[in-house]
Amino acid sequence: MHRLKEINLKEWFISLVIATMVFVMMGTLTALWNNPYFIRMSPVTDWDFVILSLESMLIGLFFGIRRPRCATKKAGFGGIFGFLGFGCSLCNKLLLLVFGSGFLLTYFEPIRYYVGAVGILIFSFALYQKITLPLFQQTDIKTEV
Repeated sequence: MHRLKEINLKEWFISLVIATMVFVMMGTLTALWNNPYFIRMSPVTDWDFVILSLESMLIGLFFGIRRPRCATKKAGFGGIFGFLGFGCSLCNKLLLLVFGSGFLLTYFEPIRYYVGAVGILIFSFALYQKITLPLFQQTDIKTEV
C-alpha cells in the first residue's frame, strides 16, 4: 500500500486514459455492444463486462505507472487469458482455426470465464510485482573500473 502513495497524479491520469481507451477499443473489437464494425456470434453476459473492466483497469495501471522494472511476460500472459475470457470464442479466428467450432463450443465456452479470471489473477500479480519491487538505488548498480 505504501507504494501506491508514491504514484503521482500524472501517472494516475495516464492510467485512467489508457484504461478508458482499452475498454472502448476492446469492447468494440469483441462486439460487447452493437457497432457497425464487428458482429458477435455468442451471447454477451455481465461477466464479459466484469472481465473487460478489470482487465482494462489492470492494463491502464500497468502501462500508466512508470517503474524501471516490470513483469512484462506475466502481464502478456494475463492480457491474453483476459482477452480470451471476455472475447467471443467463435469470432476469434485463430482459436477457430486451431481448435474448430465443435471443440470451442463444447469445451472452451463453459470455462471461458475461468480463463478470464486466471488472466486477471496473472495480470494482478504482474502489476503487484511491478509496484512492489524495490526501485533501483544508485548503490545497487555495480560497475567495474
